[in-house]
Amino acid sequence: MQSKPQRDWLQIIGQFGVIASLLFVGLQMKQEQEIALSAAYQARTATLVDFVTAMATDEVTRTAFSKLGGDVSNLTSDERIAAVMISMAGRELLQNSQYQFARGYLDEEHWQTAQVLIRQQLKQPIARAGLLSDGVRPSFRRIVEEIDRELDAETE
Repeated sequence: MQSKPQRDWLQIIGQFGVIASLLFVGLQMKQEQEIALSAAYQARTATLVDFVTAMATDEVTRTAFSKLGGDVSNLTSDERIAAVMISMAGRELLQNSQYQFARGYLDEEHWQTAQVLIRQQLKQPIARAGLLSDGVRPSFRRIVEEIDRELDAETE
């Protein structure tokens, strides 16, 4: 039979063991979250690289993209189709960024960069139409509309 002081010490040691194991589990969960965030970032980067590579290797797409900043009325029909496809892909990447950010899988810095891209796309007629279309998630549309109002206020 153990004496009371021995039992007290054993209980204290046991409590420290429980606390240490909880700390270890917490650190392990944090590390796993960082690994998941890194994997998500890598997947987004790979998608973007594939998108840019496809754009860079197609002559019609390159020409359409170069004209998007100016007068889009001079786009050929093939260039217009390419421009719409470019804007759709860009919209989906931006929607995904907003979704990932809202769920905590994307850091603030990346989301701020995405908002700058939204601002730039709102200045291009074809991309603007895609961003403000009915085909976007309501939460994303609200953000795009807010950025659009900010742009309107800046031009007034």
